[in-house]
Amino acid sequence: MKLKSIIVCGLILLGVGAATTSCEDMFTAENSLVTTDLAPKDTLYQVMGIVKRMQKLADRTVLLGEVRADLVEVDPLHASVDIQELAANAVSNNNVYNKPADYYAVINNCNIYLAYVDTMRNAQGTRKYFEKEVCAVKCYRAWCYLELLKNYGAVPFVTEPIEDSDKAESIVASGNKADMKTILDFCINDLQKYPYMDENNELRQKYGSTASYAGFRYDEIAIPVRALLAELYLWRGSYTDSQQDYVNAVRMYHDYFTFPSEELNTGDNGNRWQDRDFNRQPSNSYTSYFSSNTRLNAGILPLDTTVYFGTVTDLRAVFNSQYSNKYYPSVLPSQRVKDISKAQDYCMYIYEDNRADTIYGPHDGNYYDEKIMEGDLRLNTVYETSSNFRESQYNSDVSPMRYEIKKYSGERDRNSDARLAYIPFYRNNILYLHMAEALNRAGFPETAFAVLKYGLSYYTLTDRDIISQDEFDRLCDIKSYGFTIQDAKYSEDEELSSKTNGSFIIWDSGVFGTKDKSTSGGLGQIPVLGGTRVNVGIHSLGSGDTEYNKYYYLDDSATLAEMESKYPYPAEPVYEELPELDETSTAEDSLAYQAVVDANAEADSLYNEAVQNTDALRLAYKASDPVRATRQAHVAQLILEEEALEGMFEGVRFYDIMRYQMQDKKGGQNIGTTITLPAYIEEKYGATPTMTGKPWYLTLPAR
Repeated sequence: MKLKSIIVCGLILLGVGAATTSCEDMFTAENSLVTTDLAPKDTLYQVMGIVKRMQKLADRTVLLGEVRADLVEVDPLHASVDIQELAANAVSNNNVYNKPADYYAVINNCNIYLAYVDTMRNAQGTRKYFEKEVCAVKCYRAWCYLELLKNYGAVPFVTEPIEDSDKAESIVASGNKADMKTILDFCINDLQKYPYMDENNELRQKYGSTASYAGFRYDEIAIPVRALLAELYLWRGSYTDSQQDYVNAVRMYHDYFTFPSEELNTGDNGNRWQDRDFNRQPSNSYTSYFSSNTRLNAGILPLDTTVYFGTVTDLRAVFNSQYSNKYYPSVLPSQRVKDISKAQDYCMYIYEDNRADTIYGPHDGNYYDEKIMEGDLRLNTVYETSSNFRESQYNSDVSPMRYEIKKYSGERDRNSDARLAYIPFYRNNILYLHMAEALNRAGFPETAFAVLKYGLSYYTLTDRDIISQDEFDRLCDIKSYGFTIQDAKYSEDEELSSKTNGSFIIWDSGVFGTKDKSTSGGLGQIPVLGGTRVNVGIHSLGSGDTEYNKYYYLDDSATLAEMESKYPYPAEPVYEELPELDETSTAEDSLAYQAVVDANAEADSLYNEAVQNTDALRLAYKASDPVRATRQAHVAQLILEEEALEGMFEGVRFYDIMRYQMQDKKGGQNIGTTITLPAYIEEKYGATPTMTGKPWYLTLPAR
């Protein structure tokens, strides 16, 4: 590969004038890593130049999505002014996290690359030589635009290279900005062909087992196109209330998770109580799995770990005690996240001596060694405090306590000031929750709820007590893009096989397994039905055996009471007593006996028919639009809560709430207002479901 691709090629973008305006500033950046002189085999360096520029976006990607929400509290004595501004929703133009120019530097580098790369050059057969790199660059550009839209609402939209000041000035003079629909329309269309290709992860670059960037394989640092498209559809659907967008999002999430030979499951690495008295230390598999496995993520943004070598992230020092911050992190878990966590019901299912028992963790913080052990265990798992007495007794400036968010500890020495090696673009279990969100908005509340409580598998989807026939049939209409997936378990029924193959219903039973707790002994090893990649309800990762939790339900008590009132089950029949027959009985006695038998059989038949009719009416009732809307509203609240429990401190909370506000503004599927915003959010951003009034979006800087 030629060295010229990584040599400084001069400024290709704009000269910085003395009287530049806000928009011109956004397009002013040093472009030293991308050249218009693209030679065969060296475009990889151009892509890495784009990744290098994206590293500037790492900290704000997390902090803009976390500090503005309700799950953390900012320390006013030790947090920077910039972070305090984020928390107060009073972001100044010179705030270090309010620099759209850094996004446009990436976008323009992508535009230059796409304008000059030889897209028609063939490698082998019909495959284009630079197809993988082109796909990766288009994904980076779309991701940057989505981040801009989430933070600024409407932004200048440019898809052609800006290589001189005249072009920049014309953009500035126009004052044009594009809204979310306009930009996402382009990005979706731009990526539309890739899901139809034969490969999934193969669309991401692989240049041999030793090829890497910052220690990560090239395929790890690309954004999977199906995952990104799913997110684009979800956001566009939230903005426009397009049911087809929600369906397409569901399709893309499914195809990303289930692509043959590349299946991605939730895993069962939750933290659990290890005894029925809830007094032994819970397991810590959730933490260890989270911090050591890049397979958890749908693409990662690699970072340098030493300032000398390049761009580093300060996220670890923002969330954790370190020597560099005198052991005072900028943010700590809020009371809000503690309240959400402790409100959950931890369920433990035990099967011993052919007897099942379900017990629940006490709702008494004083019962546990630490108060945050009450309820869901994920907060307790990822947040740890410890004494710093030894250092504080010799230095009064340092904190007497240490605070650690283990999501930002990584594998490096937790007692050092080491930097994070990467941040994820998306984490797979967050994408599972976003799929549940799309399912619910598309009119599939039962399946959305199954993602939370049971996990998706053949065994879940074919259980009519979980997924009704109505939802099952409608899910079969959501067909896969670009590949046909089948399952042998459906093949015995030709009609069913024809309906299900290539549809959302297929979660390969030979791959996606379900834990069979109903036959496991005590708290021991649990056998798995189906494949070895276990899908569990994501709520189970912190709240135990959720599939047996009677307090975690789909239908609220009011809905069930109304159903009982409208469609009560018939009273059991009163059977006539059979007359006695003996050797003295006459033929008439036998006829009378048979008449009673027939009458009882008819009463039994009528009763069973009435029960079946009632079941049918109840199913129709649940499938009716008003009840489905009620169920969707309830599931929406559960999903948003679960997104907080699973995604806390990862930079997704503010955007999750924003998306729900968009959805409620549109009132899709007659759901109406589906969430109760915390007072903290209402105070800063407004209590009504609208994106106007108090600012949800940052203001584009004046400079």
